[in-house]
Amino acid sequence: MTPYRAVIGLAGHVDHGKTLLIKALTGITTARAHEQAIGMTQDLGFAHFDDGQGNTIGVIDVPGHERYIRNMVAGLWSLDLVLLVIAADEGWMPMTGDHLRLLKAMGVPRLLVCINKCDLVSPDELLLLEENLLERVMDESGMVPDIVSVSAKTGANMAALHTAIVRQLADLPASQAAREQGAPRLYVDRVFTANGTGTVLTGTLQQGRLKVGDKLRLYPADREVQVRSLQAYHQSVDEIGAVCRVAVGLKKVPHKEVARGHCLTSTVGQCEAATHLIVQLNAESLSGKALRTQEVEVALGSWHGRARFVPIKDTRLARLIFTSPIPCFFGQPLAIIRHGSSELLHGARIVWCGDIHPARRKALHTLLGELPDELERYNPAALQLGLNGYVLANRFDQQPEQVTPLGEWLLDNCWLAQSRDQLLATLASEPLSAAELATRFGIALPVTQALLQQLKSEQLIRLHHDKWQPGSGESEDDLGEEAQLVLKVVRDQGKEGYEPGKLGPGGVELDPFITRKLPAALQQGLQQKGALQKQLRNLARLKYLVQLDGPIYYDAALYNQMVAAVLAGQQVGDLIDMASLKEISGLSRKYAIPFCLRMEMDGWVRREENERRVLRLPQTQDEMEPA
Repeated sequence: MTPYRAVIGLAGHVDHGKTLLIKALTGITTARAHEQAIGMTQDLGFAHFDDGQGNTIGVIDVPGHERYIRNMVAGLWSLDLVLLVIAADEGWMPMTGDHLRLLKAMGVPRLLVCINKCDLVSPDELLLLEENLLERVMDESGMVPDIVSVSAKTGANMAALHTAIVRQLADLPASQAAREQGAPRLYVDRVFTANGTGTVLTGTLQQGRLKVGDKLRLYPADREVQVRSLQAYHQSVDEIGAVCRVAVGLKKVPHKEVARGHCLTSTVGQCEAATHLIVQLNAESLSGKALRTQEVEVALGSWHGRARFVPIKDTRLARLIFTSPIPCFFGQPLAIIRHGSSELLHGARIVWCGDIHPARRKALHTLLGELPDELERYNPAALQLGLNGYVLANRFDQQPEQVTPLGEWLLDNCWLAQSRDQLLATLASEPLSAAELATRFGIALPVTQALLQQLKSEQLIRLHHDKWQPGSGESEDDLGEEAQLVLKVVRDQGKEGYEPGKLGPGGVELDPFITRKLPAALQQGLQQKGALQKQLRNLARLKYLVQLDGPIYYDAALYNQMVAAVLAGQQVGDLIDMASLKEISGLSRKYAIPFCLRMEMDGWVRREENERRVLRLPQTQDEMEPA
C-alpha cells in the first residue's frame, strides 16, 4: 500500500478525557506539568503514533474549556480527521456542540465520534447514548459519523478505536501525491528558541514539501527566510512532505518576529497579507440569522483575532476588516465567532483578499455572487480577469476562452477592444505618458505599456518627448539605451544646451539616477572616442535634437517652442532686433547668436545687419520641424 502521512485532532468538552485518551492511543502525555496540576488542557498538545502499516499519524490535543476556545481553533485548520470526544457519564455538553460547529466551519473533512469513559455506564445506557449522539451530530453538522465507545482509563476497546481511525484515513494514499505537489503551506502554532538552532517554529505542513536549504516566504511580513533544519516527530530529516507535524529551524530570523498565526509558504504559494477580506458565508450558518455590522472574532489557519464584520446587502457575502495584515489564501475556510464567547456565528470561505475601490465593489460583488459553492477547483485568477479585464498568463494552466494573449498577459477580448478605443480617443486630444494613461484609466502600468506597444506596432501611435500621440513614424522607445541616455542628458540641460566636451571627461556627465540603472559597459561605451558624437548626430538626423553652431545641441521640442515664441505676434516682413530676440527666447548672447543662425538656416528669418527679417510663419506643428 502507498504510504501516507496524516494529522488528526481530538476535540470536545472539558474533562471528557481527551488527554488521557491520547496517552492510551499513543503512549504520549500531551499535558504540560502545570496543566496536569490543574487537570485542564490550556493550549495545544502534540503526539503521534504508528498505524501498524508504516504510516505515522500526528495527533493534536485541543483545549476543551470555553475560555481557551482561541487556542482550540488554532489546532483545527489542517486536520484530516477529528475525534469528537464525549464522556459517557455526561453526554452532550454545550462545548460539544460549539466544537462540532467550529470544526465543520474550519473545513475538517472527516469526523469520528468517540464515547469515552464507557466503563462508567451500563451497556443499555451506552447503546441509547450512541443513538442519541448519532442523531445529534447529524442534525448539527449534516455529517454521518462512525461511533466508537472506549475507556481510556481501562484500555477497553482501544484497538477498535485504532482500527476506526485507520479506516477513516484509508483514502489518503490516493491523494498523497496531490497533497505534496502544491506550494508548501504551514501555519505556525508555536515558536521557541533552541540552542544551536536559533528560532524554531512548529506547525502542520498542510501541503507541499519542505527541505533543508529551501528559501521560503514568511507572512504577513512577506520576508524571505531559509530553512536551517527540519524535524518530524522528534526525528531530524532533510526533507518532508504533507501532511505532517514539523519543526522548522530558520536562519537569522529573530524569535520575536514570528508568532502563532504566521504562515510559511513559497514565493508561488499565492499567500496574501491582507487587512480586508470578502468571505462567502456558509448557507447553513445563515438560517434564521439577522446579519448586522459588529465586532467579531475570526479563526483562520492558526491565527485568531478580532475583526469588523460588515454584511453585504442581498448577498451571502460579508467584509472582514482587520487592524493589521493577516496571512490568507483564496478559498480558505474560517470561523466567525461571537466576540467574547465560544458561539459560532458563521462558517465561511475567503473569496477575495485585499481592499477594493468603492466604485468597483458592485462589479466585484456580482462576480463573487456567481461563484460555485465548491471552490477547491476554482481558479481565483478568473475573478481578476473578470474584474480587471486582464491577468497574468501564468495564473492559468490552460488558457480560458475569449481572451487574447499579449506578452505575459491574457486580456479579455471585450475589455481589450474597449480599452484600445479609449486610449486612442484620449491620445487624439492630449498626448500623455504611459504612467499618466495608467492612472487615468486605472490599468496596471505593465498592461498599459503592452497595449501601447500593440497600438504602436499597428502604426497608430508613436512616442515623442516621453508622450504618446497619434501617428506613425519614429518612436522614442525604439531608440537604443545609449541614445535614450544621450537624449535625456541633452533635455536636462534646457536652454543652456549641450556641448560635447563641456560636461566632463569623455564628453558626457552621467546623471547619478541614470548611472545606477545602466551597466558599466554601457557607460563606458558612451565615453569611447567618437561614440557620443555619433549618437548626437543620429538623434539630430532623427529630429529629436537640433544642432546649433558650436556645436550646441538642443532638444527639438524646446527649439520649436523658442522659435514659436520669437515669431508669435510677428508678420512676414517684420524686423526683429537682437535685444528683443534675446528677451523673448530667454537666451544669453552666447546662445542667442547660434540660435539665430539656426533659424536662418531653417528659413524662418534673414539677417539684415543687426536685425532679422521674418520670412515665414508657422501654420501647423509639422511646419515647426527643423530642416
